[in-house]
Amino acid sequence: MLPPVPAFDDAAATTLLPPVPPLDDAAATTLLPPVRVSGAMPVAPPQHLGQPPVQQRPVQPQQPSRARHAAPAPQPAAQQAAPAAPPVAGMPGTPLAGLPDAGAGFDPPTMTLKRPGAPAAPPYGSLPAQPTPLAAPPSAPVGTPPGRTGSPIIDPGLQPALITAGVAALLAGGAALGQVALALVVALLQLLTAAGWFRLNGMWPARQGILLAALAGLTADVAVLLADSSGDAAAVVGTLGGFFLLVLVLQTFRPSDPKERFYALTVLGSATVVTALCTALLLADWVPAGVGAVALATLLAAAPLPGPKQLGPVLGLVAAVLLGFLVGAPVALGALAGLGALIGRRVAAYDFPSRFVHMTAGVALPLAVAAPLIWMATDLLAG
Repeated sequence: MLPPVPAFDDAAATTLLPPVPPLDDAAATTLLPPVRVSGAMPVAPPQHLGQPPVQQRPVQPQQPSRARHAAPAPQPAAQQAAPAAPPVAGMPGTPLAGLPDAGAGFDPPTMTLKRPGAPAAPPYGSLPAQPTPLAAPPSAPVGTPPGRTGSPIIDPGLQPALITAGVAALLAGGAALGQVALALVVALLQLLTAAGWFRLNGMWPARQGILLAALAGLTADVAVLLADSSGDAAAVVGTLGGFFLLVLVLQTFRPSDPKERFYALTVLGSATVVTALCTALLLADWVPAGVGAVALATLLAAAPLPGPKQLGPVLGLVAAVLLGFLVGAPVALGALAGLGALIGRRVAAYDFPSRFVHMTAGVALPLAVAAPLIWMATDLLAG
């Protein structure tokens, strides 16, 4: 990188110097590395701005051995006194002995620095090495949700069970006041059922589906209130058939993937059926006894009782049966109401439910599943 030195006349400057004896170049070059002259010369690194290029002298091939022992030709004194320039570190073909090659960390011809830990570049002009295939990353276990461990069954707990008992008390009070008051509480139960069922099946937000399922339940309530005593069951069945046909048409012509369409059809159809079946409470005769049995079974199943886990559900079912006997209800009322409550609670605990599911489906499904069973126990089986 030094600027070139201008030539000057060295004859006058070396007149007083003593003559320099000739040196044997064989002994002087024993410590120097051999000069590689084969292959193409590497491209020089880019020069810095504002600095003149470095002039490099071509490498002279060595003379035959017989010329080494010949008498050296007379040279000017200045040239004889000038010492040989040491090899510059980093110059092509002249690495210092014992030191690593300065160009090993660069990619010719751009001299781009490598990242730490990258393998050294092959010698310039040689064949490139074959790339090493990357190892495949370990895959996550199939079928296990990320961040979820343990059983997918999580019980709703005692707080949703207490809310279920509160809704059961409202249903019992509405039944004591008349069909219209009972229908208003049933409508609240149907809204909780539709929202919880959609979220339990992994579809959220699905406002259109929730509204459609809730509308099916409200339509069934109005149909039962407007029908006479002989046609109230037919009103529920007719409402279910009409809304299920509407759901089928909407999902068939929905522009989506066929698998997603089938899944949405299944969730929306089942939500419509479960929500509309809550209307069966308007057809039953022993509603206070039935919802009381549901409340007892749900509370005992969720209570932190000592002993095995199955003790709570068993005690809840026994308490529901005893309540039916104590109030003089049909024989099958307590058993079917308690069984429906336990089934609904178990469904609300499936597949890693969230707190929203516990506060909606965990509250409504024990009553929603038990509603048609209460009607069957007080009307079909008792008649």
